[in-house]
Amino acid sequence: MLGNLFGGAKKEEMLKAKQEYEKARQSPGDTRPEIAARIRVGLRCRAVIDKTFIEGAEKTADFTERRMVALAAGDEKPHAPAATAFQKIKSVNGEILAYIPLEFAEEVFKIGAAFQLEEVSAEQAIELAQAVAERLSEDIHLDPPIQALGFLREELAEGGGEDSDDDSQSADQEGGSHDAQDRA
Repeated sequence: MLGNLFGGAKKEEMLKAKQEYEKARQSPGDTRPEIAARIRVGLRCRAVIDKTFIEGAEKTADFTERRMVALAAGDEKPHAPAATAFQKIKSVNGEILAYIPLEFAEEVFKIGAAFQLEEVSAEQAIELAQAVAERLSEDIHLDPPIQALGFLREELAEGGGEDSDDDSQSADQEGGSHDAQDRA
């Protein structure tokens, strides 16, 4: 019974997050409340993009390791990780569930995975994620568009790019990426 109660609450949160996105998408008006709602949804979308990118990188690293262990042991290969359209984010009112359409989430997740696998550089990851953010911003009538991967942009601006050999700087960067998503 208790499981149903909490499962229902999560479904309700998911429905609310999706409805807020859809409302922003369907209201291109220029009234102050409509603009404020779109900006609020845009900020939430930015946080979801950042968290989805990080999740793509982290889950890909975990999957790669589990796959190698399974292959070495002769076990069945684990299932590849997948993106989700919903992420828990921090807001002024505490943690909330936020939403972006799955097609955008999958794209950002794949960019995070490619970054983890060193198939794309930090600059390329930013460029690719920004293209997704611009399409998403257009979808919710937000101008100027949201800026994706602010935490990675900050790392690059601080000189903490991929070519950095300073171990202490690398440790700072790892913590910094999670701090940036908390500010969203």
